[in-house]
Amino acid sequence: MAMPIDKILSSRHQPQRYNAPRKRVETGEERNSNFASPNDDSDYSMDSDLAILPPPRRSAASRLNSRQLSKSRNLIMKWIVCLSIIFLLLLFVPRHHVIKEVKLKRAVTILLWNEESSNERWWRYQQCHCTVTPNRNYTDRPIDAVVVNADRAYDVDGLEKIVRSPNFLVVFAAKKPLSLAKNPLSLHGESIFNYSMTYRPDSNLFWTDYYFSTLQHMDVRVHKFTTPDKHALKELSAHLRFKLQLKQRLVVYMMYPVNNSTVQQSLYLQQLRKHIDLSVIETCHEPNECIPYRFMLIFEPSRCPEYVHPQFYMALANFVVPVLIGGGNLSELVPPGSYISADNFLSPFELSEHLMLLSSRPELYAQFFWWHSKYQIHKIKLPYCALCHQLRQEQRQRPPFEFLQWWTIYQCPDPRDFQIGAAT
Repeated sequence: MAMPIDKILSSRHQPQRYNAPRKRVETGEERNSNFASPNDDSDYSMDSDLAILPPPRRSAASRLNSRQLSKSRNLIMKWIVCLSIIFLLLLFVPRHHVIKEVKLKRAVTILLWNEESSNERWWRYQQCHCTVTPNRNYTDRPIDAVVVNADRAYDVDGLEKIVRSPNFLVVFAAKKPLSLAKNPLSLHGESIFNYSMTYRPDSNLFWTDYYFSTLQHMDVRVHKFTTPDKHALKELSAHLRFKLQLKQRLVVYMMYPVNNSTVQQSLYLQQLRKHIDLSVIETCHEPNECIPYRFMLIFEPSRCPEYVHPQFYMALANFVVPVLIGGGNLSELVPPGSYISADNFLSPFELSEHLMLLSSRPELYAQFFWWHSKYQIHKIKLPYCALCHQLRQEQRQRPPFEFLQWWTIYQCPDPRDFQIGAAT
């Protein structure tokens, strides 16, 4: 009988494996059956030949796929186990804890009464669990607070039509000196406001563009600063030292409106120009606009207590030493030893001499940055999130007379009663 061609090829590749079955001692019946003729009644097939063929070899790719499939199955089983555990934990968590979390995260709604910007992305306040809208026709939920920005012109006509929550707040908000704000009291000495949100630390909500924190608690505002530490200079970071090395220019100031309230500052500036070179810029928002300068002149005609000019914060945030021309006492509001006040010098000439001395002595100039070893300044990107947080707390009905007391105990002095140093 002729051997099939596939058996011949197999025997050539693996002669030992193919011939191995022949070493077995065959019985008579097995011998007769093995030599059965293809013409016998039992149909001839190749099954007997295939039974002695070696198993096919698996390629490397096939073995790799098999291992990956096994890993995938194990990973799926692990996920199933983890999800089952999470489900069981959630199933047995006490219900009152879940209800408490929901209460703390309840959404609140704030209406901005006289907001001028229509391009603000109000949806960003969803991360504060808060809805902030300038739409007076908003009706999805009752309004929890109406914010009236006293830095702009305003009236309160139509306020009574707002659908409000039980502990509804009418917020008097101001970041500019209160001497510039419209008097919130009516002709009868009454007020519709029952909540304050201003730069004054004694407001119901302390509201500024920036805040200071410690290095350990970045989200907590610092209300009291330590005295300057002489040894803090040794702890200045490499990042800060690099910023100080970029200082190539002396003094800069930002453009400001010239009017009756800024006459003193303008005259002082003219005298200062006689003794020192000054640069002027429009803004300090770009990263490299302020950093090359060592000092920034901050013109503040208001003498309102506890008011910090936004440019003052901006200078500190850009590693520039503020030089305050005018303004009030800031010792409790910013790190001490972080700025220079023109009131401490008898004339613009003396101030210019002091600035040039500090510029020539890097070790003296670096002392203004001691606070970086303990504190950090932050820009507030979502200014109404703090109000959202307050509204989610347990609220009580706030009577307007509390706001009246807060308003009447504070006064901004007339800036004409003050003089900057002894201008020559």
